[in-house]
Order: sequence, then C-alpha cells, then structure tokens
Amino acid sequence: MVSNRKQQKIVKTMNEELETNKNYAKLDGEDDVLLLGKATFTVRRFKELVARKFDYILLSIEAAENESRKKAIYYWMQSLSINEETTIPAGDINWSSPQEGIDCQILIIGAKGWQKGKLKIEVNRSFQSGKTQTSIKFCPDLPNEPISPLDDIRQSEEYKKLSNNN
Repeated sequence: MVSNRKQQKIVKTMNEELETNKNYAKLDGEDDVLLLGKATFTVRRFKELVARKFDYILLSIEAAENESRKKAIYYWMQSLSINEETTIPAGDINWSSPQEGIDCQILIIGAKGWQKGKLKIEVNRSFQSGKTQTSIKFCPDLPNEPISPLDDIRQSEEYKKLSNNN
C-alpha cells in the first residue's frame, strides 16, 4: 500500500511534469541556431536532417533483405487489421523524442545570447502523401523574465522627454 505522503509526492511530480510540458514552444525561427552537445545547426537544417534520417529508416525497412520480414513490417505499418472484415488504413507514422526533452542551447536571432533548455522533436509521415513533416519545440530551463506592458512606453521618446523634465 502506498503511503499518503508518497502519493502526494507522486501527484506533485506528475503536476510538475505537466506544467513543464506546457512551456514548450514551437521553434519557428528557421535561422535560429541549435547547439546539441558540440554540434550546431540552424533550425531549418536540423529539421531537414531529421526528416531525411526518418525517411531513410523507412526506406531501409522497405529494402530489408529478409523479404517476409519486409512484407510483415510494411503491411503492419500500412493498416490495422482488426479481423478479416475490418481493416483500418494508416494515416500517419508519428515519432517523438523522449518526453523529458533533450538538453540543448538555442541562439535566437535578436536575443542577447545562448539560452539553455530542452528540445522536443516530432516527426510525422503521411502514408497518403508520402510527405514528412518535422516539428521542433523548445522549453527554456529558466523562464524568460516577464515583459511589463509598460516597457514599450518607457522606451518611447515621449516618455524619455517627460522623465528628463522632472
């Protein structure tokens, strides 16, 4: 039997994980730079490499030497056969990186410097179109400082003139 204290700790950990997952944001800056270990990539290039590797793996399955294994894997991936009368065609193959994320740093164009955080990768391949889409999300280790709605006003020329007059 699990103690009440242990249950509370488990619930707290699960809530923290859920909260962390909410902080991931999709990386749209194609020219932003990722640092993974010692390797650097632009976001655009990293997406291309991930998609290319994913396609290579799928093509390797299709070209497997053992013909019966190849057919079984390919058949399994194309549809879900419930019984003899019911077969559901596959729509997409989805792959995602570990839930806890991958340690990395990002240099966002216009930012002051490198930001440490976690990276999540999602790759989707459609059986119908044959296209592969890659999504990269980032969550900073330290949250960005909240931006005050007054910051824009404080930076305006009118505000500077008023504050200099006092």
